[in-house]
Amino acid sequence: MTSPDFYHEALAYDIAFADRDYALECDFLEWCLNHLGSAAKLGSHARSFLELGCGPARHAREFARRNWRAVGLDLSDDMLNYALEGAARDGVRIETVRANMTDFTLDAPVAIAANLMESLTHLITNEQVVAHFRTVARNLLPGGVFVIEMAHPDSIWRDNLPNTWVSHSTDMPFFQHEPHTEVDVLFGAADDPFDWVSQQWLVTTRLRIRQENQPDRVIEERHPHRWYLAQELNALTELSGAFASAHWFGNIILPTQPFDNTPDSDRMLLVLVKA
Repeated sequence: MTSPDFYHEALAYDIAFADRDYALECDFLEWCLNHLGSAAKLGSHARSFLELGCGPARHAREFARRNWRAVGLDLSDDMLNYALEGAARDGVRIETVRANMTDFTLDAPVAIAANLMESLTHLITNEQVVAHFRTVARNLLPGGVFVIEMAHPDSIWRDNLPNTWVSHSTDMPFFQHEPHTEVDVLFGAADDPFDWVSQQWLVTTRLRIRQENQPDRVIEERHPHRWYLAQELNALTELSGAFASAHWFGNIILPTQPFDNTPDSDRMLLVLVKA
């Protein structure tokens, strides 16, 4: 049985990508505001967070547990509804916004905005990224920070494909209320075409979902993505004119890791600060 929409199967998507320490990652995001931004000057407004391309909004829900104002922005109604249901189960409140991350306006600006889990790759042109940076800055408080998480450049080339893994709901405490679900994930096939001129990769994404007493479901789609290198992001940040300073890290953990070529640097984190 094949589903036509990768993001319609929100539970399976959540299981596939939930093997992260969200509390530790939110500690890092809060550290960025406290040490690179101006949390002390923002007072009570400092406790506000926006998760861009939020999907299940796991980071927004963690900040809501900390009594922050937490907002999740996504284009998928299925994901936003799933995020709201999850927040209700958590006993917390989040705001949701259905919008494109290149052009949106929040009810009130936030202290931290985050584009995590390589969601920036959905923006495939320089113009889209510059518009995204300017839109985020417009919705960010002065002294606020914008954190972008990308794959380390040494992991994005074709010799690392196919990219596959299997996730089980029983392996994660988040899903104790759900039936046992196994999700077999493909994110990038070895023969996915890459355009060397536009730097766009037509990426195959497939979820094979197995649940007890249910027929297997398969969702397979192809979407263009673009992975950015550090110097490109530096240039696009400068072109946007939206931020006062930029800081680089090699992982979304504390203590912080420098962005370099060592094994401990397995991500690419860019932290932008608004004047």
